[in-house]
Amino acid sequence: MITVVTCLFDGSNFGIPHTTGVYDASWVDKLYRGFKRNSTIPFEMVCLVDRDYNFKEPIRPVKFIEQNNTIAGWSVLLEAYRPDLTNDWRIVVGLDTIIVNDVDCYLEPDKDFALVRDPYSFEPYVSQFPQFKNEVCNALSWCSPNSAQIVWDVWTNQKQWVYDNCKLPPWDTVSEMVLLRKIFNKKNRVPLLDCIHKGVYSYRCHILNDPKLLQSARIVYFHGDIKPHQIGKYEFDNQLLKHWK
Repeated sequence: MITVVTCLFDGSNFGIPHTTGVYDASWVDKLYRGFKRNSTIPFEMVCLVDRDYNFKEPIRPVKFIEQNNTIAGWSVLLEAYRPDLTNDWRIVVGLDTIIVNDVDCYLEPDKDFALVRDPYSFEPYVSQFPQFKNEVCNALSWCSPNSAQIVWDVWTNQKQWVYDNCKLPPWDTVSEMVLLRKIFNKKNRVPLLDCIHKGVYSYRCHILNDPKLLQSARIVYFHGDIKPHQIGKYEFDNQLLKHWK
């Protein structure tokens, strides 16, 4: 059975530069219910946590190994790829994600590892920021047991190298996404989950520019300083928020 892995923790204890003090157990419950409403395939949800939380849904909490390390930054999220979490495939997804339609296709991975295209690799952004051409992000990722072991081996055996070489500008904060790019997308060859199964969109870069994309959306993810609890300004926001419950 596939495992959906997400994380809930106080980012201020790990040196994360923004969006701390926002998430709580209700975000995990909403993510679980989104998958449950929009899938027919059995799954387990694992949530990595820094302390005890009161989940209403059948979510399996697992404590982070890393505790209160302000140097770690987003690299703490590499624990989502810990081999001990599951012996099967996993899909790793952030809490700032809304499931809006059928996601069975994402719960049946057929690639050892897959990421999604970075939202800034699309126009009009890539013309302004050419460094994002062919770039990927981990808003959603597929990961086989073998790939999880590869990530975990690098993280546990080369941690100082990760701290020194996997920082995300402009915050200069250690980032799990940067490491995943280095491991799997050196030659722009990582499978692209949002091309294999269309319907994964960024709220900031896709939906705000073209709200009609909601008609074909399956998963909408948030990044940066706009999060689901902050939207509602536009009429189409209500179409999205009805799925976040």
